[in-house]
Amino acid sequence: MNSQRSAPQPPNRAPHRATCRPAKQVRNRILLLVLLAVVPGCGVPAPDGPGDSFGLDFSMPAGSTLNGVVVFYVDGLNGAIFQQMLDAGELPNFRRYFVDRGLYAPRAIANLPSVTLANLTSFSTGQMPGHHGVVGINWFDRMQLVWRNYETIAQKNSLDGDYSSPTLFEYLGDRTTASVFFQPHRGATRWIENWTSAGPPYFFGWFQFVDRLTLMRLNMIADIARTRREWPALTVCYLLAPDFYAYARGVRSSEYRDAIRHSDRQIGRVLGDLQRAGLLDKIHVALVSDHSLGEVTRHCPMRGVLKRLGLELADERLWEETRFETRLERYRRSSAVLYSSGDWYAAVCLRKPVRREGKVVGLEAWPVRPSAEDLAAYPAWDPPKPEGLGAILAPPSKAVQIDLIAELMKEEAIDALAWSPGPHKVRLRRRSGEVEFAGVGEKIAYRLVSGEDPLGYRGHVPAEALAGKPADGRQWLQWTHPTNYPDLPEQLVAYFGSHRAGDLVAFATEGWDLNSVNRAGHGGLLPSDVATPLLLAGPGVPKGRLGAVRVIDMTATILTLLGRDVPSTMDGCSLLPPKTAGEVTAPREALGPS
Repeated sequence: MNSQRSAPQPPNRAPHRATCRPAKQVRNRILLLVLLAVVPGCGVPAPDGPGDSFGLDFSMPAGSTLNGVVVFYVDGLNGAIFQQMLDAGELPNFRRYFVDRGLYAPRAIANLPSVTLANLTSFSTGQMPGHHGVVGINWFDRMQLVWRNYETIAQKNSLDGDYSSPTLFEYLGDRTTASVFFQPHRGATRWIENWTSAGPPYFFGWFQFVDRLTLMRLNMIADIARTRREWPALTVCYLLAPDFYAYARGVRSSEYRDAIRHSDRQIGRVLGDLQRAGLLDKIHVALVSDHSLGEVTRHCPMRGVLKRLGLELADERLWEETRFETRLERYRRSSAVLYSSGDWYAAVCLRKPVRREGKVVGLEAWPVRPSAEDLAAYPAWDPPKPEGLGAILAPPSKAVQIDLIAELMKEEAIDALAWSPGPHKVRLRRRSGEVEFAGVGEKIAYRLVSGEDPLGYRGHVPAEALAGKPADGRQWLQWTHPTNYPDLPEQLVAYFGSHRAGDLVAFATEGWDLNSVNRAGHGGLLPSDVATPLLLAGPGVPKGRLGAVRVIDMTATILTLLGRDVPSTMDGCSLLPPKTAGEVTAPREALGPS
């Protein structure tokens, strides 16, 4: 952990969410074929069906440089369901090309918050969101009064300007690199967008088709490689279908499992083509995901909860294209800004109250954060201020002070609340108790504030650590990995180090969401949304099962595979240390039986 590091000053989630919409298949397919026919340079992907080939030509000229890594980044893989399907023989290509040839972590831990673009950026930089600054699919920058929402195309395309940390592509700037539909791509030699992400296939919910077309774009990578006589050092290919089918149908649905099987089948076809070209034993291949997903059956939008409590929420979300004076004036009218990502995570930014003789007489400017004491007595309206015509007809509201934390914990939908009581400190409260994590140099100390064992760490974490003895973040990862709250200490302290972090963050109870009406969600703290598979195979990679690892460990591992040093600024650790005595071996403590 680097507890002294603050989030970088600013100098995309993947595209809009959608649900699968029923359509008249014949009409829609005809429309699609017509569109493909008239759009220059677009071809129809190979038909789905039996076979292990896309027909992609990956042949390389003699004498070409061949060391490189191809990463398949599949959005929304639930680690437990993935393992069930693997054991049942439903994912033969993932087993054949990855598990049987290399390393497999069934329960790699995603970064907090466990949402797409925060974690894609973490993979690209090797840092936790609190360190690179992209703290969600949307966020509010209280220093610049800027609202960001990556679910819009324009905002998504601004992602690479919202963090300053170096990327894998930049670390490999002397080699050819490629990004295929992978949004944080700053420094990539070639960025290949998937036009269907904003086209008819996406609109009609044909997400499997979107993924097939993405994989077909690897033919462009092959052309570049042959021209340069160099296989790219890094190729990252982003696939989205499982994530979107989970939102629409739930993680227990046949559609979600079909989407995972589809990913297995299509990636297997690409790997089959690589094998026929003689490249599979010369390059490395990896499979990672950004987060898991859990089933949602009940909904409790946080916006409604905060309004019922009487907070003055900002209704307008202004981007930097709006004049700063306008943003200042508009946000001055509100005491709170809410942003949420993934449905299981909601952050509230609050203005600090100004008190005189115990009475609230105003609010500080937005850059000033409220204290823990302020959260326990925050100004609100009783009853909440009405809107529209009701604001004219209703009797005057009176200002009151509420214990915001206590009131929110009354909501069944909220499992935990987190806030920072001071520099490098984080409090986490559940109904069963409260704990504090504190950064002490490069280590983290745990303190039980109330309750018995609200996170279920007893029996997993050594008694001396639970009694306050500081330990480093990797130790906390190892200890807490089997629990229902894995890897919280370092992740929470890192998150609240960013000026874009909320002042108060709510995490949903399993089965609930805090935002929308999707049938699946993520963004929270539980294994159901942070535990996801990680796989790696290729020359020199040992065969085995990995235990307590993070998804961002793959970032450092890629650099190691390519003979590069891992920067000290990265939060991830290489799973494959530099070669010694002609061998590459995974850390002994991480390897388990295959």
